[in-house]
Amino acid sequence: MFQPDTQHELALARAPQRASVPLEMIRAQKTAAAAFTLACSVSGLEDKEIYLALGIDAGYFSNIKKGKATLQADLVAQFCELVGNTIYPEWAAFQVGCTLVMIKTEAERRAELAEQRAQAAEAENRLMRQLLAGRVAA
Repeated sequence: MFQPDTQHELALARAPQRASVPLEMIRAQKTAAAAFTLACSVSGLEDKEIYLALGIDAGYFSNIKKGKATLQADLVAQFCELVGNTIYPEWAAFQVGCTLVMIKTEAERRAELAEQRAQAAEAENRLMRQLLAGRVAA
């Protein structure tokens, strides 16, 4: 029988909460670590769900939250998608007197996803009505 040398954990696939955080609250964070921690907290995900999905070590993740390390720039987009918010880069942009603006293509992508979800819900509703009508007629 096969015995693996190490047992690997599978990352959980839970969707983040999409809570709205006022810009003033984001800008009020004193450090990047505080902004990072806020982004994680708002998501409703456990730390383990985040660092496993990002492929980073638990200790390194902890150091980011303590301000002893920073999230690598090439992981910021993945982090934002994972936690369902842009708190961390919004805070960083504010530090240099800027703010984030969603580019049109991203807005269009989100609109298309919303349209796809609406069409799927309509199709499911139609199917349920047909099934219900079939049971009533029988």
